[in-house]
Amino acid sequence: MKVERAHCLFEQSGTFKNEFRSLSSTERQLKQMKYLLIDTREKPKKITGIVEYFDSLQIPHESTKLLFGDYMDWNRPEIVVDRKHNIAELAKNCTVDSARFVRELERAKIAGARLVILVEQNRYKMERDEWVSINQLSDIIYWSSKNTAIRGEKLFRVLRSWMSRYDLDVQFCSKANTGRKIFEIIYSESEKK
Repeated sequence: MKVERAHCLFEQSGTFKNEFRSLSSTERQLKQMKYLLIDTREKPKKITGIVEYFDSLQIPHESTKLLFGDYMDWNRPEIVVDRKHNIAELAKNCTVDSARFVRELERAKIAGARLVILVEQNRYKMERDEWVSINQLSDIIYWSSKNTAIRGEKLFRVLRSWMSRYDLDVQFCSKANTGRKIFEIIYSESEKK
């Protein structure tokens, strides 16, 4: 059943998918291997470190168009990670691009998937040159940027509202740990289910 649900999440292409589809359910269970799918809109130069991390663990992966999010496992389509470069990109998704982003949340809801937004920023500088560590969503309340009108408090309220309507979580990490964090989210979250 998971494999059939996975097919609704991305465009079908590639020999692995065709081979996997033709397996009996017993063979599928034996082949419960890790196989990551990366959205084609992820720019290769931006995700070099992430891909290198997956390669170091010998996790096979391929690029394909996902209907929502940026990373998922073929065998675990119920957990999808949507990577954001920083808080400013997330703020843009919550304001200027909110209609598009809500459509993405709706697609995840219809597919029965949990969407985890992973922001590659684990601290920010306040106006008084103080650094604030981000360990949870509420830590962004005092965030601001000269490049956007939205402030952390409003961003927090928008995200909490979406979290109450959708199976959505927001997590933060440093850019150096993004690959590891994606791996942890996909595989530890799906083990809980």
